Amino acid sequence: MANFLLACDKCKGSLSAFEICSLAKSVLLRRFPDSQVVEAPLTDGGEGFTDILTREASGVLHPMEVKDSIGNQKKVKMGICEIDKLPVSVAQILELPSSGKLAIVEMAQSAGLADLTSHQRNPWRTSTFGVGQMLLEAAGLGVEAILLGIGGSSTNDIGLGALHALGLSIRNEMHEEIPFPSPSTWTNIRNLDAESLSDLPPIRIACDVENQLLGEFGATAQYGPQKGLPKNEIDHFESEITSLLNLLESKEPRTFDLAKVNGSGAAGGMGFGLSLFYEVSLVQGFQLLSSWLEIENKIKKADFVITAEGRFDQTSMDGKGPYQVVKVSHQNSTQSLVIAGSIDDEVAVKLSRNFPDCSFISFGRSDWTIEKNLSCARDNFTSTLRNYPFPNLI
Repeated sequence: MANFLLACDKCKGSLSAFEICSLAKSVLLRRFPDSQVVEAPLTDGGEGFTDILTREASGVLHPMEVKDSIGNQKKVKMGICEIDKLPVSVAQILELPSSGKLAIVEMAQSAGLADLTSHQRNPWRTSTFGVGQMLLEAAGLGVEAILLGIGGSSTNDIGLGALHALGLSIRNEMHEEIPFPSPSTWTNIRNLDAESLSDLPPIRIACDVENQLLGEFGATAQYGPQKGLPKNEIDHFESEITSLLNLLESKEPRTFDLAKVNGSGAAGGMGFGLSLFYEVSLVQGFQLLSSWLEIENKIKKADFVITAEGRFDQTSMDGKGPYQVVKVSHQNSTQSLVIAGSIDDEVAVKLSRNFPDCSFISFGRSDWTIEKNLSCARDNFTSTLRNYPFPNLI
């Protein structure tokens, strides 16, 4: 009897982490009926962050309605967990008290890139206002701390929209409030007033990105284009951020120092903006997830580990969950398999040398369009895993 661990991330645009784990479990139990299959869906702080962590901690989901990143109303949910039910290591990582409640907020639910069509993706016009609404709701529930996942965002507004929802007054030259601030409105800002900001409990941000806010490796240059920003507008956008920072500096003298902190460029500067006025700290995303889901212990008990994501490439090696799963599996001499929609051949060759007990297979078809691969992902994933030979198990 084999013991399998399924530690799979989502395939963006097609399959959630829960769905991939469920599909893999069905295939494995048909092929190895006497096996034990343990599911541990992964999250990078984006889609699925709230569901995965809340379910694991036996928490409850709290529904609400907020504005999405382009101003439309959207139903979202946050997780509420009892701190004393969390693993001790998680409470230590998050520096939590021994009891009380923790809110889990997923930025992508209200400001997610995947929610926007290609023509809607424009960081000049997207705002984190809805994220601020979620944080305000969490504070109203009397939680001791907020855990914020910031993966998969559509915004590059340095958290100004969220701060506005939390009470930051943003006025134009006519002393009129700007109702839904996005970077396209920044040139109209003449006054910022933080006196009416609501109180928030300490915020912990799950983040594996170390980019600073500004510069060649900053939020705009590195992530703006994938959010819809034309490359020839990067310098203009950067100058608008700098002008806004000059205005913010009059309210918070640490502004430019905070912009140089590693991770301040994550999610378009979301954490940076909050850190101007609130107690904010970054926690290493996979370390938190691994402790929360007890990944390493589950790997030690497994005979074979399967991990998955949409595309496995060089960016996967920058701290993403599937790569970390392969690494920990190798450290424990456990066989592993990466099954992804597409796999960078050079990365696979390199990692095969470093981790000889790991195999790499893709379930996407290179002769198909992206759209067709996404629509057929379920069938392709299932058939690929069904035909995988599983060395030493058969």
